[in-house]
Amino acid sequence: MHKIKNNHTKDEKSSQIVSWGHWFTLFNIFLVIILGSRYILLADWPSTFMGRFYAIISSLGHFSFLTFAVYLILLFPLSFFIHSQRWNRIIATVVATIGITLLLIDIEVFARFRMHLNLTIWDILTSTEDNILNADWQKLFIFVPLIFFIETVFSIWSWKKLRSLSKRKFIARPIVVILVLSFLSSHIIHIWADANFYRPITMQRASYPLSNPLTARHFLEKYGFLNPGDYSERAEQEGNHFAVAVEYPLSRVSFDRQDNPYNLLLIVMDGLPVQSMTNDMPFLTSFSGQNSNYTQHYSSSNRDTLGVFSLFYGLDPNYYNSILASHTSSVLLDGLTRQRYNLGLFSTDGFNQPLYRHALLSNFSLPKPKFTNNGTVTKYWEEWLDNLNQSETQTPWFSFLNYQVVDKERTLKSPATMSEKEFSQYLQKMDNQIKEVITHLEENGQLNNTVVVITAAKGLMTEGQKVVLSNDSDLRSYDRESLHVPLVISWPTQVNQMVDTRTTHTDIMQTLMQNLLQAKTSPAQYSQGMNLFDLSTRNWLIAGNESEVAALYEDKTIVIDSFGHYRIYDTNNELQKDEKLSLSIFLQLITTNRRFMVTN
Repeated sequence: MHKIKNNHTKDEKSSQIVSWGHWFTLFNIFLVIILGSRYILLADWPSTFMGRFYAIISSLGHFSFLTFAVYLILLFPLSFFIHSQRWNRIIATVVATIGITLLLIDIEVFARFRMHLNLTIWDILTSTEDNILNADWQKLFIFVPLIFFIETVFSIWSWKKLRSLSKRKFIARPIVVILVLSFLSSHIIHIWADANFYRPITMQRASYPLSNPLTARHFLEKYGFLNPGDYSERAEQEGNHFAVAVEYPLSRVSFDRQDNPYNLLLIVMDGLPVQSMTNDMPFLTSFSGQNSNYTQHYSSSNRDTLGVFSLFYGLDPNYYNSILASHTSSVLLDGLTRQRYNLGLFSTDGFNQPLYRHALLSNFSLPKPKFTNNGTVTKYWEEWLDNLNQSETQTPWFSFLNYQVVDKERTLKSPATMSEKEFSQYLQKMDNQIKEVITHLEENGQLNNTVVVITAAKGLMTEGQKVVLSNDSDLRSYDRESLHVPLVISWPTQVNQMVDTRTTHTDIMQTLMQNLLQAKTSPAQYSQGMNLFDLSTRNWLIAGNESEVAALYEDKTIVIDSFGHYRIYDTNNELQKDEKLSLSIFLQLITTNRRFMVTN
């Protein structure tokens, strides 16, 4: 006698479990949306109606999609394999508790680091070196029993009321429609915002965990909605529009009144290694011996544009895209303008870089860029200074001379190298240009009333008997040789000395703000550097690029990207795969790096 399997009963149970799963998922969608709303409060609240509307609908759509995806992947298949409603409810309750706990941890991670939880950050937070989790993190797990209790109560209640709930599907349907429309419309709006560089929306790209809103720019280019190449050209000019908003400076900067302010001459070469200055630039070497010579000075990047950025803004290059996208001027340049300095700005490339035209000098009307050589730049500067001296009203002046050590066509090649002998000839010519500038100052009686700062935007690496002028594949390298640059300062009232304390480009800006412009505001409000005449002990120098921050320790370099992933190198730029980053150091680096990012 054979037993007859009652498949109808099993199908009915599976149908009930699926129906219950939908209500359980809808409950958790509401719960996750409520908790996830804190991301909107933590991130920068958009200033436009469209940006705020997108923030709301993207929150509704994203968190409802994540919650439903978890149900669809983990719980829905179990409804057909496990026919026990009790075990289905237990598993669903445990999964929901784990998911919401991870969400709470991610919210705290985002609040502290402006990053989202991943395996790297989890590994750092749970490092045994830092006693698992400190008290601030451990308190999050107090909510785990409460979450489990809430989930259990609703799972029991909803199962008992399943028949009654099934009769009220008409209530749930419009809610589901709203959530689905929010999800779809948020992605469509983001496609439009990405194509039109609408930053109030695009800057929210990383606001939510596991968020990856659509762009579809290749699709739009393919069908003629966008002109090919326009997008990349605009991104280069205006910066990455996904960059978060920054608050720079953190407060209004005020200055003390000066009776007899000094002039300021800032000479920046595109690339110059320290050892080359000593060997091939006799005038600059002699001038450095007569003034303050900082022998352990480092640029903030091995890209000249980012080195100049840190010099003028006092910030690490990680802020570059945010500053460029918001067209924010430098506090240093604003201070010089407010104190009525005459400005004379000269560059071999006619300030063709986006940094100048869309941020640093965006408040000025610039002529079309015109490429010229170092000799012509020096000639124009001399004529400008002579005209100032002939003026009846004598006011202080600021002059920026941006020199190209090697011809532009040589540095544009990738990789571009040059023999040390040929490079030495270029350096000798550069040395003559600096000598001519300093001599002209002396002849006009201006040197004793002028602060002169001479440095380079980046260092250069050597390979055997060759000098590496540019190498795109090495842009993420923070080799000390590629960052080590000369810094010579001639300051009328300062004692001349050779300083072997490690310094960086962000220090130059802060020193000029405090000692030249007499800024009264705390330097922490506008700079990440230190005063070159009042250096204190610090553990690392800050460097980086648009997407990474690098901490240069004496014995290692720690590089952290925007997702929290890190790499550790020794002083020979060898990757240390087995070395771990402690929570305390991670906190220090991220807190320092993200101080100027806007949060609510």
